[in-house]
Amino acid sequence: MHIQVIIGLIGVVSGFIMGYFTSYFKEKGRNKALIQDLKEITEEKEKVTSKFQLDISKRKYKYEDKREQYFKYFNLLDSFTSDNQKIAQESFIPALNKFNEMFLGANGNKTIEMKATSDFATAVNNLMFKSNESLIKLKQETNTIKLIAGTKVSTTLKELEIAYDNSMDQSAKMMKDLTKNLISRNVDQLSKQKEDIEITGEYLKSLQERLMKEVRDELDEI
Repeated sequence: MHIQVIIGLIGVVSGFIMGYFTSYFKEKGRNKALIQDLKEITEEKEKVTSKFQLDISKRKYKYEDKREQYFKYFNLLDSFTSDNQKIAQESFIPALNKFNEMFLGANGNKTIEMKATSDFATAVNNLMFKSNESLIKLKQETNTIKLIAGTKVSTTLKELEIAYDNSMDQSAKMMKDLTKNLISRNVDQLSKQKEDIEITGEYLKSLQERLMKEVRDELDEI
């Protein structure tokens, strides 16, 4: 009887111990699995965070780089416009006044008239040369900007480039005909050329405004 009780107790204790260790190892396995899961989740989070931070850094660099290059381009655009206005005020108007004074004061003296015409033509050629130099610089910078510009900005840059070429051609034609039209007092032709240049100028202004908006939109999207 005592032996049976002892055996029973041993069986109960053994069962308890086996159950305990079974439960222990199962729980330990679950904890180990949980720890592994947490480790993997942490590593994945760190990867995502690192990638996100890298993406932010890339976007920040891209934004700052584009902003700097666009800023440089618009400064050059402003300089191109102001330089041509300066050329007109400081060189063209004095040359035109000198031509009128010499030609009108010649009183039919062909030598003086030819001298006035020749001097004015030389002044005009110098003006156009300076304007063309400024346009070449602008075109070079435009080509650089095209390398980083989005589709809309690139399209507008091309339109602006064509418009500046047309404006230069119109100005060259007007300058070429100016002496003849002034001498013959061809007011209609002078007015027509002036009107055409003003229309081109307004078109250039609208393109510049559109370009600025598109650049702002492009920078906002980075």
